[in-house]
Amino acid sequence: MGDQDRLPSSFLKDNISLLQVTYEAFFGHVTLVEGIVLPSFVGCWAVVALRDTPGKDVGVLTTEQRLQSLLETALATGNLIEFGGHPLASLPWAPGAVADVDVYGITGVTVYSVK
Repeated sequence: MGDQDRLPSSFLKDNISLLQVTYEAFFGHVTLVEGIVLPSFVGCWAVVALRDTPGKDVGVLTTEQRLQSLLETALATGNLIEFGGHPLASLPWAPGAVADVDVYGITGVTVYSVK
């Protein structure tokens, strides 16, 4: 829970309520991981190529180091992941800004073995 203290309260208020309503799960391969340390956001941004929708990428955001570590592992190994979260209307470090891909605030990551 400590990482949530770093999120702006408006981000938490606006997006935590979405967790219960619009949770979605996807499978894919991580193609990029970027750490972000700004006054308004400390966390990780990653791009995932969806397995079930070839040619479609989505963005995922987390402030949890444990989830960032799993995303980095998947990027390094090429292993398939499952992730779940809720869609975000804008990027938390740039309110009102819209990404080129659909973006999800994730609450979980599962990394699958290639074996």
